[in-house]
Amino acid sequence: MGSPKGYITSDELQKCNMLSIIDEFSEDLKDVRGKCMDIGCGPGDITKDFLLPNLSLDAQIIGTDISESMIKYANQTFKDEKRLHFEVLDIQTKNLPKKYISEFNHIFSFHTLHWCNDIRQAFKNMYQMLRSNGTILLYIVASHDSCEVLRILERDIRFAQYIPDTIKNIYSFQDSNNARKDLKELLQSVGFTIHHCSLRERSYSEEKNSRQYLNSLISILTFLEDMPQDLMEEFKNTLTCEFLKRKINYKSIYNNQELTLDLYKVLVVYAQKI
Repeated sequence: MGSPKGYITSDELQKCNMLSIIDEFSEDLKDVRGKCMDIGCGPGDITKDFLLPNLSLDAQIIGTDISESMIKYANQTFKDEKRLHFEVLDIQTKNLPKKYISEFNHIFSFHTLHWCNDIRQAFKNMYQMLRSNGTILLYIVASHDSCEVLRILERDIRFAQYIPDTIKNIYSFQDSNNARKDLKELLQSVGFTIHHCSLRERSYSEEKNSRQYLNSLISILTFLEDMPQDLMEEFKNTLTCEFLKRKINYKSIYNNQELTLDLYKVLVVYAQKI
């Protein structure tokens, strides 16, 4: 995993998207109390500064992430003895720790689950971790050009040996003809009752936002650390070029400045264990 501080400097888009979801579900969130989990918390800044303040004062959160370095940084920087701490967890594990089973009133996950290559197992674990009537609120990237770019790079002989199989099956809904239907059916097959499930188009249009997204993407590609320095730089440059050439360039009607438009789709889910 890349530098936690580096990730924090490039997660503005994630923060913006999360704030819009928090605002949309504010009526539900203000009554959230008890034990909660934020899956894919990264360095912990978004959990501490955006999620926790929007819950009831008697809610506590355990932020979890697969990265030990992210969790170490989160505990050192954002831990609150009464309401917030962080633990390492692979949400796709087939050996879910007993301490998590039937322990949580609410589970959140934003910008994380598209990285799963076994998303059914992730949902099964969430279901097991919830208490009766517990809820989940999820924001999942359904399709994005970065997936197509990574697929191209994993076939590139320069980089193929360094890219693990776990990267090759990400973005579960990238090729889906009806991502909303597929996600609903998957969650229902696990046992969830769906209260809301929507597929939405998202976009951002500033060059700096494209760069920030790329920086945040690069910061979580752990296999880059195994590459020689010159090859790593070659990978980053190739990734950037392949990504940006898929964007739509247009001129702003306000200042005639050329901007880059990135279009992608996300899934938003609010569901419950009855």
